[in-house]
Amino acid sequence: FTYFLLLGLGVLLGVNAAGVDVTTLNVLTGAIGLGLGFGLQSVASNFVSGFVLLMDKSIKPGDVISFTGTAGANTAASTGNFGWVQELRGRYVVVRDRDGVDTLVPNQNLITSPFINWSYSDQRVRLKLPVTVSYEDDPEMALKLLVQAAENHPRILRDPPPVSRLISFEPNGMLLEVRFWIADPVNGVNNVRSDVNRAIWRIFRAHGVTIPVAQQDTRILRSRPVQAAAPAVTQGSVGLDRAAD
Repeated sequence: FTYFLLLGLGVLLGVNAAGVDVTTLNVLTGAIGLGLGFGLQSVASNFVSGFVLLMDKSIKPGDVISFTGTAGANTAASTGNFGWVQELRGRYVVVRDRDGVDTLVPNQNLITSPFINWSYSDQRVRLKLPVTVSYEDDPEMALKLLVQAAENHPRILRDPPPVSRLISFEPNGMLLEVRFWIADPVNGVNNVRSDVNRAIWRIFRAHGVTIPVAQQDTRILRSRPVQAAAPAVTQGSVGLDRAAD
């Protein structure tokens, strides 16, 4: 520090001895310093945010995270996808998605925007699958079949057990929902949804339960025929008729 201080004083004395206006140099130096300050503000914020992440231990290498806000917008680890934390750097966090793509997420984004840490405490996650059945089917039987379809999956927990609910009555059928828990969301949730959906389709087909297709009815209303308007009679023509009489 002393070396740079003496060097700066030497430069100022040399410039002053050469006859250069020091006031102009001070203004230029101040403008450059202001620009550097704004430019380094984001960098400093990321360094401080990285220190906070290390201290509160909200994220660490090996954790599985997914973003719910703008923290990972337009990145490989964006909303709906999982990413594995590889490294915590001073300015950013390295997150690797299932395609093997590493995304560098700024530390500040992890402080200011929400994200889900699937490995933070309890990893159990509840999933929901909506299913619509026809009004001609028995809802009680359909609800039992939904539970059976979920119970047969090896990754679905038995405690708490899967449950099914009748949610609402829709124009094209009854909306049902099956709910179940898994203990390993880090291994994927969409694959479990896909397996259960296929199991539901098979068990419904075996028991004759119909999944209706949304239909739209178009009604064509017949309009009344337009009557021809009577010809207009002007005062001049009436006068001519009277004169003819």
